Amino acid sequence: MLHRVRISPGFSVSQAVIMICYFATLIYAGCYKSSPFSDPVRAGWVAVSQLPIVIALATKNNIIGTLMGFTYEKLNYLHRFIGQLIVIAANIHSLGYFYKWSIGGTFQASISTPHIIWGLVGLVALDCIFFFSLSFWRNRYHNIMLPVHIIGLVIAIPAIWMHKPSTMRWMCACIGIYGFDHVCRFIKTRISTATIRPLPEMNSTRVEVPYINGGWRAGQHVRLRVLTFGLGWFGWTEAHPFTIASVADGEEGIILLVKKSGRWTGRLYDMAKSSGFTEAGQGRRVKVMVEGPYGGPCHSVFASYSAAVFIVGGSGITFALSAIQDLIREDLAGRSRVKSITLIWSIQDPSALHPLLPRLMSMIQESVYTPIHISVHYTRVSANGTKPRPPVAHPQLMLSSGRPQILKSLQAALARAVSLVEDARDERRVSGMLVGVCGPVGLGDDVSKAVATVDPSRRDQVGGIEIHEEVFGL
Repeated sequence: MLHRVRISPGFSVSQAVIMICYFATLIYAGCYKSSPFSDPVRAGWVAVSQLPIVIALATKNNIIGTLMGFTYEKLNYLHRFIGQLIVIAANIHSLGYFYKWSIGGTFQASISTPHIIWGLVGLVALDCIFFFSLSFWRNRYHNIMLPVHIIGLVIAIPAIWMHKPSTMRWMCACIGIYGFDHVCRFIKTRISTATIRPLPEMNSTRVEVPYINGGWRAGQHVRLRVLTFGLGWFGWTEAHPFTIASVADGEEGIILLVKKSGRWTGRLYDMAKSSGFTEAGQGRRVKVMVEGPYGGPCHSVFASYSAAVFIVGGSGITFALSAIQDLIREDLAGRSRVKSITLIWSIQDPSALHPLLPRLMSMIQESVYTPIHISVHYTRVSANGTKPRPPVAHPQLMLSSGRPQILKSLQAALARAVSLVEDARDERRVSGMLVGVCGPVGLGDDVSKAVATVDPSRRDQVGGIEIHEEVFGL
C-alpha cells in the first residue's frame, strides 16, 4: 500500500523509504570510525563506488531494472537521487582536503599538483552535471541537459582516473556499462520509411511505420528520430519517446501519435500539415530511425487478470489502444482471463474523439467474449457553448463533460468484473483487477489515491487491484 500513498506529485512513500535507507547506508559507509575533516578520502571512495550504479540506472537497457523487474523509467528517481549523493560526497571530499591544507598551511602547494588538478576537473564536471539536471533544465531544456550529461561524463571519468589511478576498476565498470547499453541500442535500432499525417482535432501527428510490424509488447514505447532537415538543422539529432499505439504482428506496423507540445513536435506537426495527399489521405513520407522497444508491463501479464481498467489522459490513449487490442487478440485465441475491459479517456476538446472513433468502435465490435465499456470525458466547452452529442449512439461508448469520477468508475468496473466472473463460474476464480494509467503525473496520483480508498472487502472480491503507471514527465 505504501506505493499508493503520495508525498508529492509522482513521489510515493515507498520511494521515500528506499531513498532514506540508501542514504543511511552511504552515511554509515562514509562516517563509520571516520570524519570528513580528518579522513576526507573516505567520502571520495563513497562517490567513486556509486558511479557505476548511477550510470547503470541511467541506461535504457537497464541491468539493475532487469534484475529487479522494473523498466528504466521506473528507476529514474533513484538515478537522480544517487547522482545527487555522488556530487555531495565528491564536494565533501574536496572541502575536507581544502580544510586540511588550509590548517596545515599547504593549500597553495597541494592544489597545484597535477593529480589534484585532475581531481578539480572531475569535480567541476560532476557539479555541472548536477546543475543542469535540476528540474528547470530537465523539464524545459532537455536538449541542453542531455549533452551536458554526456560531455560531463566523458570528462569526469578520465579525470577521476588521472586523479586516483587506483579507481581504474570502477572507471572501467562505468565505461563497460555505458558501452553495453549503446551496443544494445544499436541492435534495437531500425531505419525505415514512415508516413506522417496531421490530426488537427487532436493537435497531433500520426506516424505510420508499416515496415516494422513486430518485436514489441503492448504498452511499450520507442524512441523516434526523424532524419530530415525539415525539423531544423539539428532536429534529426533529437530522439523522443512515444508509446506504440498498435499491436505487434499486425498489418499496420508501428503507429505513433505525437502530440504537439514543444518545438520538435510542433515542427513535425507543421511538416505533416504542409504535406500533399497520398492514396490514404494527406501525408508525407520521411526517413525515420526507430530505437526500442523500451518500458511497458515488464513481468506483468495483462491477460492474467479478471478485469482491466485503463484510465488515460490526452495522448496517453496510445497506451490503452495497444493494450486493449492485445487483450482482444488474446481473448479471441483463448489465452485471456479478462472478463471486463473499461476505458476512461480524458480529453480537452470533444473533437479529439473523431480521429480515433473508427478504432474505438472496431474494438467494441471485435471483442466478442469480453465486453468493453468506453467513457470519454471532455473538459473544454465548445466555442458556441452547445453541448456536443456523441458521434455514434452506442451503449458501450459514452461522451460526458467534466473530469471523470475515478473512484466511481473503479467501483462500477469492480461490480461488473465480479458479476461476470461469477456468471462464468470460472473454476480458477478471480485473479485481480488491473488498473492501467497513462497521462500526466497528477492523473497517476489521482488514480493511486482512488484505488487506496476502495473498500477492502470489494477489493478482495475481485482478487486485489494492481496499478500499472505510465506517466508523462522527466
